[in-house]
Amino acid sequence: MKLKGNSTFDPNISFRTSLIYVKVKKDGKWKDFLDIPTQVMNIVKSTLVLLISVLCTVHSFAQKLNPGVERWEIKTSTEHHARHDTMALSTLLNLPSPIRNRNEAPQNDRIENKVDGLKEGDMVTVTGYLHLVAMEDDPKKHRDGDYHMQLRTSSEWGDTCLIIEVPFPAFVSDHSLSKKCEEVRDMVDNHILKHKEPSKKGNALPKGVKVMVTGQLFFDATHLNGKTRGKLGMHSYTCWEIHPVTVMKLVK
Repeated sequence: MKLKGNSTFDPNISFRTSLIYVKVKKDGKWKDFLDIPTQVMNIVKSTLVLLISVLCTVHSFAQKLNPGVERWEIKTSTEHHARHDTMALSTLLNLPSPIRNRNEAPQNDRIENKVDGLKEGDMVTVTGYLHLVAMEDDPKKHRDGDYHMQLRTSSEWGDTCLIIEVPFPAFVSDHSLSKKCEEVRDMVDNHILKHKEPSKKGNALPKGVKVMVTGQLFFDATHLNGKTRGKLGMHSYTCWEIHPVTVMKLVK
């Protein structure tokens, strides 16, 4: 790779650069200006190899995942002027269903029925204890790459939780929302799971990690009148979720 140009300090001086050397031309003659040490070159080469490897891994990972189908447009978007409420996690756990049958939920629109002053599409903020994080990458069920997380009111492991989810950023069409999802997932990887991604089975956090979560109130009608959800023996008895999660912060 070579670059050419003129000096901004002296119009009579031009330069050439490559990954090996920098030369300066003055008065019609090229002279060595700087030799880059071999050690620096090795670092540059190693960095490029690592970068290419990371990009290939991300591309390979994205290829084996697939966007979801059921109400996918709602799960991966938020309304620009949505109402925002801060409330107790227990309020969401006990929020009544806005519909009776799953087929009452429109595929590409939000459910308009209000319950206790709340409706699907509202932005909510709650504080609770994160007990499980899993990657949705099950070929028999979901392979949409969502981070599936289970939030409880107690720091102790037990039954009853609210499911909150963060989409795979590449499947979110809105750039601003995609970036927020990426930031939340990075926060989970680096600060909760200690620099690793969640497993498909789920990473349990028995003592719970206290977090404040903001995101869209979503009713997952697919599971209405069906089996209770949840991983590793912890169940969610409501179809309400926070999906997508747009902000997550540790609480001391």
